[in-house]
Amino acid sequence: MKIIDKTPFRTETGEISLVDRVQGSIKYGFNWYPRLQAQDKVIPVLERILPQNFILLRNITLGGTDIEMAALVLIGSPGVFLINVLHERGIYRAREGEWGTISSGKFVRERTNQLTRTQRMGKALQVFLEHAGLQGMVSTEAILVTANPVTHVESVRPIVRIVMSDALERFAASLSQGRSTLSPETIAAVAQVILTGRGIKQAASAAAQPAAESTAQPEFSAASDNTDSLEFDFKDEAEAPLEEAPSLPASTAPAVSPQGNNGLSTAQWALLIGFGLAEFCLVAGVITFIIFYTR
Repeated sequence: MKIIDKTPFRTETGEISLVDRVQGSIKYGFNWYPRLQAQDKVIPVLERILPQNFILLRNITLGGTDIEMAALVLIGSPGVFLINVLHERGIYRAREGEWGTISSGKFVRERTNQLTRTQRMGKALQVFLEHAGLQGMVSTEAILVTANPVTHVESVRPIVRIVMSDALERFAASLSQGRSTLSPETIAAVAQVILTGRGIKQAASAAAQPAAESTAQPEFSAASDNTDSLEFDFKDEAEAPLEEAPSLPASTAPAVSPQGNNGLSTAQWALLIGFGLAEFCLVAGVITFIIFYTR
């Protein structure tokens, strides 16, 4: 399986420094880094079982848009799969479109509905592919995957497929042995479409000749018609309403907020400085301990 990792703040060696972790949490929410850690548990399982003709796109931005997919996009011979990896622990209940926990025998809705969040990402990806000329050729299946073995989901006709961690290997095996609907050339072309925003014909040509760089403009852009269904926000889910996942207003223009240098608001700078002071105090404490207790 080929992996294309577009995770922000990650170095070429796959590491994320403490400072970058803080900046990522400020920009994307405090669930950002735990979600990456959950993905790190799922990806090796898929990599071990799936053959080389599968392509995994991680935390990408849809080409020609500013839409960030905080998930995994798996492209293989059976089709395209949008995989939302759940990092939370606990016992959850998924009943059709409802998502929540069981407390004292009662169902309590979660602030973030992971079912609708997963479904919306899958629909956004499907609309994107259709705009690129793949309508009727490729269908996207949205899947919610749990990464922690202690997490259990009781499901009754959920609106998206749910795969728990102990069934991940069986899921990957079923994909590798499933009915083939996409050729290796089409798989590479679909990956090019998602990454660049080019139409399928351009992407197929680019996939066949990876060394040749095309100067043509992307055929899909955030300003194109009928893009309202692509609008959503994957920042910290704690800000989401109780009933459904967060959504952006009808306009595609980002909201304007007071910001300081480097595009950070005053509150974000204060949080960043706070983390820096805490790290400084920790280092100073260690140095003091070494000086006074190792004499």
